[in-house]
Amino acid sequence: MQRYTAEARRHCGTTVAEVTAGSQVLATDTLLVAPLDVAEGLIGETWAAAERAGALDLPGRVERNRVVDDVFTYVVEVRRGDDYRASVIEHIERPEIRADQQIRDIYAAVNRLLAPDQVLRP
Repeated sequence: MQRYTAEARRHCGTTVAEVTAGSQVLATDTLLVAPLDVAEGLIGETWAAAERAGALDLPGRVERNRVVDDVFTYVVEVRRGDDYRASVIEHIERPEIRADQQIRDIYAAVNRLLAPDQVLRP
């Protein structure tokens, strides 16, 4: 995977001219992890809201009846002890299943902690 990440970074900003049948476009972003300048209690409240919304019940992916390309994708990663789970769910205009609404509710809870210029939007 590191090779693919390095390749994606080398071609960052370059338009993909031709994608043949059977090909897959891989992309990567940079993730910045930094402390939040908010009270511990607020972080606890946000985690509780995320749990109520279903953060621990999300599927890894949502099977769609159609291809959803080039959309905002929600990513939720949870680690509890040695148990790690990741969910990757595309933003769609009208939620089709429970997980579509759960992921929106989780992101809404987290966004309340962020400064306006850090808010995540589809």
